[in-house]
Amino acid sequence: MNSSMAALQNLMKMKGLTLTLLVVAVVIVGGTAASRAISGTNLPFAAVQSGSMEPTIPTGSLLFIQYVSGEDIVAGASPVGDVVIYRPPAEYETMSDYFFFTVYNPTPISHRAIMKTQINGTYYFLTKGDNNAGPDQWPGVPSSWVPETRIIGKVVFFIPYAGYPFLWFKNPMVVAGAILILIILIIIPIGEKKEDNKFEEKPSENKKAL
Repeated sequence: MNSSMAALQNLMKMKGLTLTLLVVAVVIVGGTAASRAISGTNLPFAAVQSGSMEPTIPTGSLLFIQYVSGEDIVAGASPVGDVVIYRPPAEYETMSDYFFFTVYNPTPISHRAIMKTQINGTYYFLTKGDNNAGPDQWPGVPSSWVPETRIIGKVVFFIPYAGYPFLWFKNPMVVAGAILILIILIIIPIGEKKEDNKFEEKPSENKKAL
């Protein structure tokens, strides 16, 4: 009788865990879809990896990104110019979209647009990190500036230091450690329940022997 009750309790707990995981998955998927739709980009969030925008935007900050056309991007010195996130030019570049997150290689850069011009109907931007001595491109060569086609969006607001978990989980060792801890947290309670069931069955066996 005791073992049947214990089995029923374990089944109810497993159902509760499954339901919780299902709710979390729905929230994550729904939140991701909503954030992409609202931001208009496949990269609605990004974590700052360097101090090039300090002290305006600290390292480890979580950026919230909104798509904007080149015409609507404001260029100017700090704090007037928009902080944009763009894909730097590279001989080989890739973009892997996993729905929950998008991985660009090389990593996009988030710097301020300090100058703006138009060439053959396309807007180009001279960008610079607030903490950098000079701009990212050649000021006297507008064709070397960032074309609007390489701009993912602009930073609409940020949360200081909230991006560190995203940076940590880019490390495979951290991901492996997190998965191992999760497995241990699941296995230990199951092992304890089995031990409890063994102790509950012993008195009933002794009664039969008498």
